[in-house]
Amino acid sequence: MLRFISFGAVGVFATAVHVAVASALISVAGWPAGLANGAAFCVATVASYSINSRLTFRQAMSRRTLWRFIAVAAAGAGLSMAISGGAERLGLHYLVGIALVVVSLPPLTFLAHSRWTYR
Repeated sequence: MLRFISFGAVGVFATAVHVAVASALISVAGWPAGLANGAAFCVATVASYSINSRLTFRQAMSRRTLWRFIAVAAAGAGLSMAISGGAERLGLHYLVGIALVVVSLPPLTFLAHSRWTYR
């Protein structure tokens, strides 16, 4: 349970990194939102991988775990879009879609990292 709590705390931190980087790139550097969010996703994913490797899963960083972490993050991004898009197609308020993502994605990605990325 402590590992999952640590994973959640790192996720909150990575989200803050994403928001800060995207905001700076958009408002200071004048980047388009899509490009800024893509860059911010990359920065936040690297931060999340680094901290989760050391703190949550207590493993050395390696090429193998990095690529697996990126694969899980990419799958999570796709699943997030599918869940929120599905909620939208059902006529649900967009906040319901976000809530479904927030409730379902962290346990699923934690499980994937526990069973595959850091196995």
